[in-house]
Amino acid sequence: MIRLLRQGKLTPLGILMAWAAAFFAFSLLNTVSEAFMVTQGVALLFPAAAVAALAGVLLGWWGVLAVFAAQLLTGWGLATGPFRALFFAIAVSLLAAVPAAVPPRATGSSLRRTTHMVLYGAVVNTLLSAGVGVSGIVIWASPALSSHETALAFASWFLGDATTIIVAAFPALLFIRPSHLLTPEQIAVFRSWLRRWRGHLGCAALLGTTVLMLEIGAPAGMTNIHWLAIFFLAPVLWAAATGGIGGGLTANGVVGIIYVVEILSLVRPTSHAGLFSEVFSGYVNMAAFAFAAIVAGTFAGKTRVLVTDLDDHRRRLQANFESVVTALAAAIEAKDRATEGHVQRVARLAVQVGRRLGINGQRLELLRYAAILHDIGKIGVPESILNKAGELTPEEQELMAQHVRIGVEILQGVELLELAIPAIRYHQERWDGRTDCRYPGYFGLVGEQIPLEARIIAAIDAYDAIISDRPYRQARPQSEAVAELRSESGSQFDPEVVEALLAMVVDSKDADSSGRWPVIGERAPDWLTN
Repeated sequence: MIRLLRQGKLTPLGILMAWAAAFFAFSLLNTVSEAFMVTQGVALLFPAAAVAALAGVLLGWWGVLAVFAAQLLTGWGLATGPFRALFFAIAVSLLAAVPAAVPPRATGSSLRRTTHMVLYGAVVNTLLSAGVGVSGIVIWASPALSSHETALAFASWFLGDATTIIVAAFPALLFIRPSHLLTPEQIAVFRSWLRRWRGHLGCAALLGTTVLMLEIGAPAGMTNIHWLAIFFLAPVLWAAATGGIGGGLTANGVVGIIYVVEILSLVRPTSHAGLFSEVFSGYVNMAAFAFAAIVAGTFAGKTRVLVTDLDDHRRRLQANFESVVTALAAAIEAKDRATEGHVQRVARLAVQVGRRLGINGQRLELLRYAAILHDIGKIGVPESILNKAGELTPEEQELMAQHVRIGVEILQGVELLELAIPAIRYHQERWDGRTDCRYPGYFGLVGEQIPLEARIIAAIDAYDAIISDRPYRQARPQSEAVAELRSESGSQFDPEVVEALLAMVVDSKDADSSGRWPVIGERAPDWLTN
């Protein structure tokens, strides 16, 4: 039934069950309320008001009928005799009738929706109910009420019902039909807050501290209970700041119930007027707490929604940037068809080796981009050289060497890739710095003068080239690639990088039987979005 109430799709049987639930809940709480009667027909605490408001909001006129019937059968105070019982049943039914006649807002901000519910579900309905009900008390009370007693009766009826609805009915509505109070974005914030149990521990600690202060301070006469109760505002604001309006109102409900229990257990007034004075002060504080929860929750919720939107925007930009980088990689392979899948495999393995060597966060992201784009400069190299079946002449080797400079020039205007440029510029450097050998370095950097990212790409680039087909030779077995990397460790390649790479490729289950790693798709990898 709760699920159907949330969806607003009650069947006839569901309506009957909900009607019966509202009827029996109101009847029970109405009977309990008689214990808090302070004058003829008026109770300081009327928890049945929360059921009445919920019934009107969720069940409409069926809810009004449930409240009317329950009050008619369980009335107390001056609700004696058929006519009086009918009169007070009408008065109490106004608590449900107003929200049923003025349904909750289905559009607008969370503040507008919540304000609408406060106005028609907790203020206008209780004012009308108190006005009608107290007029009957004035007519039938014996002895007759003085003007002061009439004012107390009206204030007690109105404040007691309104506070009960905000403290008890609103949190219940948040769990049954949150859209009556919150926008979809704020509902997401509220539900996220509900799942963060560690944050609730902080609220509980603040709440427990305040209760302890009340239990120690009030009996000892150190201060008035209602002055200490201001500390109840802390958990309400905490919840509002982290869970928006929903979190603030939920915490306010818990605080309100505990506050009332503390008043009843710690205060010992000698008269009904004294009890009303104490409870009235509590009502004022709880109204302030509710106001603070709504205001603070509104701003906090908007902030969290804005942060979520910005994060989604960042993710979309990241995905678009990934697509651009992948397109550039595809352009490289379209020019040099013999290296199909090469840059993606190098990127995949570079991430794994980089992690093993302690690279993480944004630096790991930049390593991946550099690995994908390390050969982008080949766009400026003639295809006749890229796809030549035989060995390159010295002149052709000189042209091929230009691909590093060309690649750097292409990427220099891309701000997001500026930090990746050193890895691309120096990925051809040798660990020993030699420039007079078959595979010389271009800039003569030695050892750790070469950026670690460039050293990683250099070793992986060579490894994948060995086990892949090239125009001038067939792919060689992985064992030969491993042997060659070990023989060049300390000369062409960084020994630490070689060891990390070989630890990855020799035992890895992700590589296929040839030692190649699968090609990365266009979607951003999981490690970028975690």
